[in-house]
Amino acid sequence: MDILQSRTAGKAREELNLPAFEWEAPRTLGEVSARLAAEGDRARLIAGGTDLLVKMKRGGPRPQVLLSLQRVENLDRIHPASDGLRVGPLVTMARLSKDPGIVALWTALAEGAAVVGGPIIRNRATIGGNIVNARPCADTVPPLIVLGALLRLTGASTERVVPADGFVTGPGATAIHPDEILTAIELPACSNGPAGSAYIKVTRRAAMEVTLVGCAAYVGLDPGRSTIRKARLVFASVGPTPVCARQAETVLVGSAISAATIAAAGKAARAAVHPITDHRAPADFRSEVVEVIARRAILASIARAGGTVKS
Repeated sequence: MDILQSRTAGKAREELNLPAFEWEAPRTLGEVSARLAAEGDRARLIAGGTDLLVKMKRGGPRPQVLLSLQRVENLDRIHPASDGLRVGPLVTMARLSKDPGIVALWTALAEGAAVVGGPIIRNRATIGGNIVNARPCADTVPPLIVLGALLRLTGASTERVVPADGFVTGPGATAIHPDEILTAIELPACSNGPAGSAYIKVTRRAAMEVTLVGCAAYVGLDPGRSTIRKARLVFASVGPTPVCARQAETVLVGSAISAATIAAAGKAARAAVHPITDHRAPADFRSEVVEVIARRAILASIARAGGTVKS
């Protein structure tokens, strides 16, 4: 295990108004688990650091020990699994947004990753951090939910797999246990039949802006590409956790592809989602955006599945 401390690092912390801390870089998951068990609340895991360090600078958490995951093997890989794809938690947003397999088959995830921060942030920010930080505006969590992703959590002596749907329990809160580490994101193989997904984000600026409303959609079509057989619709930045628009999904499933069906689904999404009001946008504005981007995300998903919308 490496412990990195220096006067230079201390000076940098002072300039950034960061609190003092020790930096450790374990090389195995076992070492990480042992240090978490030993340090308890004094320790925090760090990957890209694009969220945690900002929070610390702004007076947020004050860990005495930061445990870097960067030297743990196999956490930064994207590789096929027997039933889909396995993504390591240290895979960056830049890699996710450009990986040919993810772009082609799990498009919503690639699109969510592509709109996180700006290019410099995406080169550092990791999918694992975006998930476990549990910010309501996280752009990869709704795509993971609509795609049916599973999260592999590894503890000191246990391992379990939980759905992405329901993992975030509140702002900054998740179902992960204190001794657990997110070690993989498992994306199931695309279901039988044509399917497509999309993620659309609305902000006040094109980049480096927190999401006002985000919408992830997944649509599966029948073999003839005329009827919707499966649909998922999940929103970001409209509540403390990702919001699933079940009523809109019900409108879509079993319906023929048509402009009227998509419009009805958009209205159902607006009725089902009750957005928050904050300093970025009022609830009534967010409600209107919900309906508009729900239609757009559904349309994009249908097009990617090879369907044609009838007027």
